[in-house]
Amino acid sequence: MTIQGDYPIALAHGICRFDQLLRVTFGVDNQPDDGLHYFRRIRSTLIEAGFDAFHTNVSWAGSVNTRADQLKAGLEQRTNNFTDHAKVHIIAHSMGGLDARRMIYKHRMQDRVASLSTIGTPHHGSSFADWGIERHGWVLAFSKFLGIDANGIADLTSARCGAFNEEAGAFERGNGVKYQTFAGVQTRERTFWPLRLRSHGIIEEREGANDGLVSLTSAKWRDDVFVKQIEADHLNEVGWADPSEPNFLTDRHEFEQTIRAFYVDIAQGL
Repeated sequence: MTIQGDYPIALAHGICRFDQLLRVTFGVDNQPDDGLHYFRRIRSTLIEAGFDAFHTNVSWAGSVNTRADQLKAGLEQRTNNFTDHAKVHIIAHSMGGLDARRMIYKHRMQDRVASLSTIGTPHHGSSFADWGIERHGWVLAFSKFLGIDANGIADLTSARCGAFNEEAGAFERGNGVKYQTFAGVQTRERTFWPLRLRSHGIIEEREGANDGLVSLTSAKWRDDVFVKQIEADHLNEVGWADPSEPNFLTDRHEFEQTIRAFYVDIAQGL
């Protein structure tokens, strides 16, 4: 098979990776069958389309700084310290986009990352994270007491994201990396039911249209890098159909094909 593109594509996951137990138990990362992966059948679809693609893995809920360091280490391992490939493309979902941005800035990796495409990334933070910290900030302290690193939740607040945007703004506008953003939007009635219960409504009230966890405005980041909006909630964006949808059994196949084609379109545009 002829490989498309000059560089491989790294898929970067978001916070609280929901397939973590499967990853640890069955080693689902970079296996031929990715039907139970966080990025459901995305890597295999990209490979079938002729692209070299691989999964990355970082801390479940660690800080952006920690996850950025881990992402760098993972890319170096996969590329043999960038001797096998001089650069990579990154397609990131949710917090994975913040990890990648922080990695590029912190480690000055603009010569190692050809492009960063983010999907549903809270570039300006999430008002749901703001709400959670305001009311349940004690959970982070308790997690630390138990030895659980959940500092990444605080890094999703509007204040933390705003501070990084201000700090890294000039660097990101002139570093030569191709940045592009994509945003999902879904009505509350059609959003994955756990997100429908609380987060969608909180974000809708404070920020407007959203995917259940990230608003359209936050996912767009900047007008000059925004590419398009898709009809999808935060779970849909990584290839998972919502079983609570009324027409799940009849529409699932068409939906999955649409999402996979969306990733191929991104790859072909790099």
